[in-house]
Formats: sequence, C-alpha cells, structure tokens
Amino acid sequence: MSLSVGVIGCGNMGSALMRGMAEAHLLPAGRIVGYDSDRGKLNRLVRSLKVKAGRSVREAAACSVVLLSVKPQQMEEVLREIRPFLSHRPLLISIAAGIRSGWIERRVGRGVPVVRVMPNTPALVKKGISAIAAGRSAVAKHRLLTGWIFKSVGEVVQVNESWMDAVTAVSGSGPAYFFYLMEQMAAAGVRLGLSSAVARRLALATARGAAELAVQSSEDPVALRRRVTSKGGTTEAAFKVFKSRGLDQILQEGIRAAARRAKELSS
Repeated sequence: MSLSVGVIGCGNMGSALMRGMAEAHLLPAGRIVGYDSDRGKLNRLVRSLKVKAGRSVREAAACSVVLLSVKPQQMEEVLREIRPFLSHRPLLISIAAGIRSGWIERRVGRGVPVVRVMPNTPALVKKGISAIAAGRSAVAKHRLLTGWIFKSVGEVVQVNESWMDAVTAVSGSGPAYFFYLMEQMAAAGVRLGLSSAVARRLALATARGAAELAVQSSEDPVALRRRVTSKGGTTEAAFKVFKSRGLDQILQEGIRAAARRAKELSS
C-alpha cells in the first residue's frame, strides 16, 4: 500500500498537521485525506491545501496512517465507527490528551499499532515540540514514521508512555505559562506608564528573543539568567522580590498540579 495519511478531526491541530505535511511535500497532497463532521471547515481546508476531502470517516480510516485528532470525549465513538475498517492494520496516531495507547488498543483489536503523541500549540506556526510514545504493537518503524510526520510542525522527542503526564504538564500546557508571563510583563509595563501597544510589543519581542537566545546558546538557562542579573542592578531587584514571594515554588507546584491532573484524566 502506498503511504497515505487520513486525518480524522480537522480542528486547530489536525489542520496544522495537514498543512505541515502538505507544505513540506512529505507525500502527494492527494494522499492526505481529511475528514471532519464540519463539512464547511473541511472544504475550506481542502481548497487551501489541495488535499483530499474524505466523504466519510471510512475513507480516512482506509489510509495506511490514521491520525486521530479528535477531543478525548469523542474518541470512544470515533474508534467504534472506524473499527470495522481497520483490517489492513494501519498505524493509528492519537493526539488526544489523557487517552492511553492501551485504552485505544483494547477498542480497535489485536495487532493494530498505536502511537500516542503530545504536541503543543506552537505547532500552528511550525514551532511545536511533540512527544512520541509507542503502544504495545508499535515497533521502531512506526515511531520513525510518526516522527517524520510531526517534524513537519516542529521538533520531536521519543519518550516512554509513563512520562506522558509529565510531558503534558511541561510542554503540552507549557505555552500557556509563557503566555501568562508575557501578559503580566505587559500589564506591569502599562502600570509603569507605557502604552498598551508598546508594553505588549516589548513583552512579546523580549520573550521571542530570550527563547531564541536560549535555543542557540551553548549555555543553559541558569547561566543565561545570571548573565543578565548584575549585582546591585535592576534584574537583581526583581529577582529578590520573586524569591521572597516563592515564585520558584509556585511554578513548580503549578506544573506538578498539571501533571497530577493529566494522570487523573488518563485513569
């Protein structure tokens, strides 16, 4: 069978992955098949990317790779619907938060390989990072194929599935932590007299620049932070307040709470 990818669920992440594959020319656009119950959304995506619109969920499930990009609460119904059409044993890739690979395997039958992926929203601008964990029937070629697809929207990392709750807390939820920091930096700037437009621009550009510097530098974030924190200077004054209020503990506790919630959802 020629490689084809069916994407069931064309919301933000599903459409980002279809766009990433199409624009990276991973395979001919006609072998990317999208299916969504919202036909208007699907038709707009098809017109934009020149991919194929599945007339039914069966058409997407007939592909050699089936990417399940639906909400966790929709997963049971979708698996029930596609199970009769999986006799060719396609690779199933799930990006549903909190849904374990074993849970999917029990519902689709023996021998169907399942790979679970936790992407994050920067995938929408091809700057994401996706953690990949293989289920019991998935082998090295399935992990490699999944990585090949998700590299079209950013970086990938291979993990044990037991780590997925931590991955969810750090990178899945992580963009929101940075958005919150940008929000608070801009708000502080406004309180200090800046216009909202200038404060927002300063906060966003600083965040982007700091992230790029950290990515490109051979030094770790601790060393980079210390470089900016001159003794007796303005940055040190800010960090004295952060330390006195226990900001480090608050952040750690928040991320641990996210991991606990991810574990609760998985169970």
